[in-house]
Amino acid sequence: MGKIVLSVVLGLLSPLVFILGAEPFEVRGKNSIQEVLAGCIAVALYLAVCQFLAVRNSSSGFRDDWPILAAMMAPVLAMFLFIAAAEKGGVVLAQGVPMLLAGCIGCLAGSVAGHLRTAPAGAHTATAWRVILRAGAGLYLVVAATLVVVVIPAVARDTSPHATPGPAVKAFIVSMVLHGFLGAFILWRTRSGNLPAVTGVFGLLLGLLLLGAASGFAHHGPAMHLAAIALFACTGIDLVVGASSLVAAAMVREPELPEGELRFP
Repeated sequence: MGKIVLSVVLGLLSPLVFILGAEPFEVRGKNSIQEVLAGCIAVALYLAVCQFLAVRNSSSGFRDDWPILAAMMAPVLAMFLFIAAAEKGGVVLAQGVPMLLAGCIGCLAGSVAGHLRTAPAGAHTATAWRVILRAGAGLYLVVAATLVVVVIPAVARDTSPHATPGPAVKAFIVSMVLHGFLGAFILWRTRSGNLPAVTGVFGLLLGLLLLGAASGFAHHGPAMHLAAIALFACTGIDLVVGASSLVAAAMVREPELPEGELRFP
Protein backbone atom coordinates (compact mmCIF):
# COMPACT_ATOMS: atom_id res chain seq x y z
CA MET A 1 0.00 0.00 0.00
CA GLY A 2 2.89 2.33 0.80
CA LYS A 3 4.32 2.00 -2.71
CA ILE A 4 0.94 2.82 -4.25
CA VAL A 5 0.61 6.02 -2.17
CA LEU A 6 4.18 7.00 -3.04
CA SER A 7 3.48 6.35 -6.74
CA VAL A 8 0.47 8.68 -6.63
CA VAL A 9 2.57 11.43 -5.01
CA LEU A 10 5.34 11.03 -7.58
CA GLY A 11 2.77 11.10 -10.38
CA LEU A 12 1.32 14.36 -9.02
CA LEU A 13 4.72 15.99 -9.53
CA SER A 14 4.82 15.15 -13.24
CA PRO A 15 3.10 18.41 -14.42
CA LEU A 16 5.76 20.38 -12.52
CA VAL A 17 8.46 18.31 -14.23
CA PHE A 18 6.82 19.03 -17.60
CA ILE A 19 6.92 22.79 -16.89
CA LEU A 20 10.54 22.71 -15.71
CA GLY A 21 11.62 20.69 -18.75
CA ALA A 22 9.83 23.01 -21.19
CA GLU A 23 10.89 26.28 -19.51
CA PRO A 24 14.33 26.63 -21.19
CA PHE A 25 12.68 26.40 -24.63
CA GLU A 26 9.71 28.67 -23.94
CA VAL A 27 8.70 31.11 -26.67
CA ARG A 28 6.47 34.02 -25.67
CA GLY A 29 2.96 33.85 -27.07
CA LYS A 30 3.01 30.27 -28.34
CA ASN A 31 3.94 26.68 -27.55
CA SER A 32 6.92 25.78 -29.73
CA ILE A 33 7.67 22.22 -30.81
CA GLN A 34 10.96 22.34 -28.87
CA GLU A 35 9.15 23.45 -25.71
CA VAL A 36 6.53 20.71 -25.82
CA LEU A 37 9.02 18.01 -26.83
CA ALA A 38 11.44 18.98 -24.04
CA GLY A 39 8.62 18.84 -21.49
CA CYS A 40 7.53 15.43 -22.77
CA ILE A 41 11.06 14.02 -22.61
CA ALA A 42 11.44 15.35 -19.05
CA VAL A 43 8.17 13.74 -17.95
CA ALA A 44 8.95 10.43 -19.67
CA LEU A 45 12.41 10.19 -18.10
CA TYR A 46 11.17 11.27 -14.66
CA LEU A 47 8.33 8.73 -14.53
CA ALA A 48 10.53 5.99 -16.03
CA VAL A 49 13.08 6.43 -13.24
CA CYS A 50 10.37 6.63 -10.56
CA GLN A 51 8.62 3.49 -11.82
CA PHE A 52 11.89 1.61 -12.13
CA LEU A 53 12.85 2.43 -8.53
CA ALA A 54 9.37 1.46 -7.32
CA VAL A 55 9.41 -2.07 -8.79
CA ARG A 56 13.08 -3.05 -9.15
CA ASN A 57 13.24 -4.87 -5.79
CA SER A 58 9.78 -6.41 -6.11
CA SER A 59 9.56 -10.18 -6.01
CA SER A 60 6.27 -10.06 -7.94
CA GLY A 61 5.96 -10.20 -11.69
CA PHE A 62 4.87 -7.52 -14.14
CA ARG A 63 1.25 -8.64 -13.89
CA ASP A 64 1.15 -8.46 -10.06
CA ASP A 65 2.70 -4.99 -9.89
CA TRP A 66 0.14 -3.30 -12.14
CA PRO A 67 -1.42 -1.28 -9.24
CA ILE A 68 1.88 0.56 -8.80
CA LEU A 69 1.94 1.35 -12.52
CA ALA A 70 -1.70 2.48 -12.51
CA ALA A 71 -1.20 4.63 -9.40
CA MET A 72 1.65 6.55 -11.02
CA MET A 73 -0.20 7.03 -14.31
CA ALA A 74 -3.49 8.12 -12.67
CA PRO A 75 -2.39 11.70 -11.78
CA VAL A 76 -1.14 12.24 -15.33
CA LEU A 77 -4.52 11.14 -16.69
CA ALA A 78 -6.29 13.39 -14.17
CA MET A 79 -4.21 16.39 -15.27
CA PHE A 80 -5.02 15.64 -18.91
CA LEU A 81 -8.75 15.56 -18.11
CA PHE A 82 -8.40 18.88 -16.28
CA ILE A 83 -6.67 20.45 -19.29
CA ALA A 84 -9.34 19.03 -21.61
CA ALA A 85 -12.10 20.56 -19.46
CA ALA A 86 -10.46 23.93 -18.84
CA GLU A 87 -8.59 24.74 -22.06
CA LYS A 88 -9.39 25.07 -25.75
CA GLY A 89 -8.96 22.21 -28.21
CA GLY A 90 -5.67 23.58 -29.57
CA VAL A 91 -4.08 23.61 -26.12
CA VAL A 92 -5.32 20.07 -25.45
CA LEU A 93 -3.75 18.84 -28.69
CA ALA A 94 -0.54 20.80 -28.23
CA GLN A 95 0.11 20.13 -24.52
CA GLY A 96 -2.37 17.74 -22.91
CA VAL A 97 -2.13 14.83 -25.33
CA PRO A 98 1.70 14.91 -25.61
CA MET A 99 2.09 15.04 -21.81
CA LEU A 100 -0.33 12.12 -21.35
CA LEU A 101 1.40 9.96 -23.96
CA ALA A 102 4.88 10.79 -22.64
CA GLY A 103 3.80 10.01 -19.07
CA CYS A 104 2.29 6.68 -20.02
CA ILE A 105 5.29 5.56 -22.01
CA GLY A 106 7.67 6.65 -19.26
CA CYS A 107 5.77 4.60 -16.68
CA LEU A 108 5.61 1.56 -18.96
CA ALA A 109 9.31 1.76 -19.84
CA GLY A 110 10.31 2.06 -16.18
CA SER A 111 8.12 -0.85 -15.17
CA VAL A 112 9.52 -3.06 -17.93
CA ALA A 113 13.09 -2.15 -16.99
CA GLY A 114 12.35 -3.00 -13.36
CA HIS A 115 11.10 -6.47 -14.31
CA LEU A 116 13.86 -7.50 -16.70
CA ARG A 117 14.82 -10.33 -14.37
CA THR A 118 11.48 -12.03 -14.89
CA ALA A 119 11.82 -15.79 -15.32
CA PRO A 120 11.47 -17.32 -18.80
CA ALA A 121 7.86 -17.53 -19.87
CA GLY A 122 6.04 -20.77 -20.43
CA ALA A 123 4.95 -21.99 -23.83
CA HIS A 124 1.41 -20.58 -23.56
CA THR A 125 2.63 -17.17 -22.39
CA ALA A 126 5.21 -17.01 -25.16
CA THR A 127 2.58 -17.88 -27.76
CA ALA A 128 0.23 -15.20 -26.42
CA TRP A 129 2.94 -12.55 -26.60
CA ARG A 130 3.82 -13.53 -30.15
CA VAL A 131 0.17 -13.11 -31.15
CA ILE A 132 0.16 -9.65 -29.51
CA LEU A 133 3.35 -8.69 -31.32
CA ARG A 134 2.01 -9.83 -34.68
CA ALA A 135 -1.02 -7.63 -34.08
CA GLY A 136 1.40 -4.81 -33.23
CA ALA A 137 3.27 -5.41 -36.47
CA GLY A 138 -0.03 -5.02 -38.30
CA LEU A 139 -0.60 -1.72 -36.45
CA TYR A 140 2.79 -0.48 -37.61
CA LEU A 141 1.63 -1.13 -41.16
CA VAL A 142 -1.57 0.80 -40.36
CA VAL A 143 0.60 3.73 -39.24
CA ALA A 144 2.53 3.57 -42.52
CA ALA A 145 -0.75 3.60 -44.47
CA THR A 146 -2.07 6.52 -42.38
CA LEU A 147 1.03 8.55 -43.15
CA VAL A 148 0.56 7.91 -46.87
CA VAL A 149 -3.21 8.49 -47.04
CA VAL A 150 -3.81 11.25 -44.46
CA VAL A 151 -0.65 12.95 -43.26
CA ILE A 152 1.60 13.32 -46.32
CA PRO A 153 -1.12 14.83 -48.59
CA ALA A 154 -2.11 17.30 -45.84
CA VAL A 155 1.51 18.31 -45.25
CA ALA A 156 2.05 18.81 -48.98
CA ARG A 157 -0.92 21.23 -49.05
CA ASP A 158 0.02 23.05 -45.83
CA THR A 159 0.07 26.83 -46.40
CA SER A 160 0.53 28.03 -42.81
CA PRO A 161 3.34 30.55 -42.08
CA HIS A 162 5.47 27.90 -40.38
CA ALA A 163 5.02 25.27 -43.11
CA THR A 164 8.00 23.58 -44.78
CA PRO A 165 6.22 21.14 -47.12
CA GLY A 166 9.27 19.80 -48.96
CA PRO A 167 11.44 18.64 -46.02
CA ALA A 168 8.38 17.58 -44.00
CA VAL A 169 7.06 15.35 -46.77
CA LYS A 170 10.48 13.70 -47.17
CA ALA A 171 10.69 13.12 -43.41
CA PHE A 172 7.27 11.46 -43.34
CA ILE A 173 8.17 9.28 -46.33
CA VAL A 174 11.22 8.07 -44.40
CA SER A 175 9.02 7.46 -41.34
CA MET A 176 6.54 5.51 -43.48
CA VAL A 177 9.32 3.28 -44.83
CA LEU A 178 10.71 2.69 -41.32
CA HIS A 179 7.29 1.71 -40.00
CA GLY A 180 6.81 -0.74 -42.85
CA PHE A 181 10.26 -2.23 -42.28
CA LEU A 182 9.72 -2.49 -38.51
CA GLY A 183 6.36 -4.23 -38.98
CA ALA A 184 7.89 -6.74 -41.41
CA PHE A 185 10.87 -7.32 -39.10
CA ILE A 186 8.60 -8.09 -36.12
CA LEU A 187 6.58 -10.55 -38.19
CA TRP A 188 9.78 -12.29 -39.28
CA ARG A 189 11.31 -12.41 -35.80
CA THR A 190 8.18 -13.76 -34.14
CA ARG A 191 8.24 -16.65 -36.62
CA SER A 192 11.94 -17.48 -36.37
CA GLY A 193 12.97 -16.52 -32.83
CA ASN A 194 12.71 -14.09 -29.94
CA LEU A 195 12.27 -10.36 -30.43
CA PRO A 196 15.30 -8.20 -29.49
CA ALA A 197 14.68 -5.36 -27.03
CA VAL A 198 16.11 -2.83 -29.49
CA THR A 199 12.94 -3.25 -31.56
CA GLY A 200 10.87 -1.81 -28.74
CA VAL A 201 13.31 1.05 -28.21
CA PHE A 202 13.22 1.86 -31.93
CA GLY A 203 9.41 1.88 -31.87
CA LEU A 204 9.38 4.27 -28.91
CA LEU A 205 11.78 6.62 -30.70
CA LEU A 206 9.55 6.66 -33.79
CA GLY A 207 6.60 7.48 -31.54
CA LEU A 208 8.42 10.39 -29.89
CA LEU A 209 9.35 11.80 -33.30
CA LEU A 210 5.73 11.64 -34.45
CA LEU A 211 4.68 13.21 -31.16
CA GLY A 212 6.86 16.23 -31.88
CA ALA A 213 5.41 16.53 -35.38
CA ALA A 214 1.84 16.24 -34.09
CA SER A 215 2.43 18.98 -31.51
CA GLY A 216 3.81 21.23 -34.23
CA PHE A 217 0.95 20.70 -36.70
CA ALA A 218 -1.59 21.42 -33.96
CA HIS A 219 -0.51 25.10 -34.32
CA HIS A 220 -0.82 25.19 -38.12
CA GLY A 221 -4.50 26.06 -38.19
CA PRO A 222 -7.77 24.14 -38.63
CA ALA A 223 -6.71 22.72 -42.00
CA MET A 224 -4.02 20.65 -40.28
CA HIS A 225 -6.06 19.47 -37.29
CA LEU A 226 -7.00 16.18 -39.00
CA ALA A 227 -3.34 15.49 -39.76
CA ALA A 228 -2.42 16.35 -36.14
CA ILE A 229 -5.09 14.00 -34.78
CA ALA A 230 -3.90 11.25 -37.12
CA LEU A 231 -0.31 11.78 -35.94
CA PHE A 232 -1.35 11.62 -32.29
CA ALA A 233 -3.15 8.35 -33.03
CA CYS A 234 -0.04 7.02 -34.81
CA THR A 235 2.08 8.13 -31.85
CA GLY A 236 -0.17 6.18 -29.48
CA ILE A 237 0.20 3.07 -31.65
CA ASP A 238 3.99 3.43 -31.76
CA LEU A 239 4.26 3.84 -27.99
CA VAL A 240 1.92 0.96 -27.18
CA VAL A 241 3.54 -1.46 -29.64
CA GLY A 242 7.03 -0.31 -28.64
CA ALA A 243 6.25 -0.87 -24.97
CA SER A 244 4.74 -4.28 -25.79
CA SER A 245 7.91 -5.21 -27.62
CA LEU A 246 10.00 -4.30 -24.59
CA VAL A 247 7.74 -6.34 -22.30
CA ALA A 248 7.91 -9.31 -24.68
CA ALA A 249 11.71 -9.07 -24.86
CA ALA A 250 11.82 -9.16 -21.07
CA MET A 251 9.30 -11.96 -20.53
CA VAL A 252 9.62 -14.26 -23.53
CA ARG A 253 13.06 -15.86 -23.48
CA GLU A 254 14.36 -19.10 -24.83
CA PRO A 255 15.21 -21.61 -22.07
CA GLU A 256 18.90 -21.93 -21.23
CA LEU A 257 20.67 -25.00 -22.60
CA PRO A 258 22.58 -27.42 -20.40
CA GLU A 259 26.32 -26.82 -20.30
CA GLY A 260 28.08 -28.17 -23.37
CA GLU A 261 24.92 -28.46 -25.48
CA LEU A 262 24.70 -26.46 -28.69
CA ARG A 263 21.66 -25.09 -30.46
CA PHE A 264 21.63 -25.17 -34.25
CA PRO A 265 19.30 -23.01 -36.32
